Amino acid sequence: MTEDTRERAADDLLTLMPFYHKHIMKTGFFISGMQAAQYRVLGVLMKAGTLPVSEIGRRLYISKPYMTALIDTLIEGGFVERQPDLADRRVINITITEQGKRHLKQSVTLYKNELKTLLSGLDDTDLEELCSSLESLKAILAKIP
Repeated sequence: MTEDTRERAADDLLTLMPFYHKHIMKTGFFISGMQAAQYRVLGVLMKAGTLPVSEIGRRLYISKPYMTALIDTLIEGGFVERQPDLADRRVINITITEQGKRHLKQSVTLYKNELKTLLSGLDDTDLEELCSSLESLKAILAKIP
């Protein structure tokens, strides 16, 4: 039974991805003008602080060539900046700027408003069930190492 249950859980989680991309990330791109990968970089930097480019790429499963392009675009936009590593001159660290923090916070607000609009078609019973299910889902996923 456990293997069958794992199979069902994996299938159900995968079915959420198209919904996420179609209704959340695609809409958000047009709202803010930024790619999802750029948001992911800003999010990692917001949580972790200054990190080397290689560490950001490792955490996000992004290749080095693509990381370079992402970082260059974010620097051009004023969202992040390069800083030399004081302990190792070969390492370049990336830090989110105040502008990057503001943009990320504003974008979260825009995404949240879009989600509220998306959810407006649900009745109170469905919304309560969704909230309860999402709270359970977060608690369960937090147990995954």
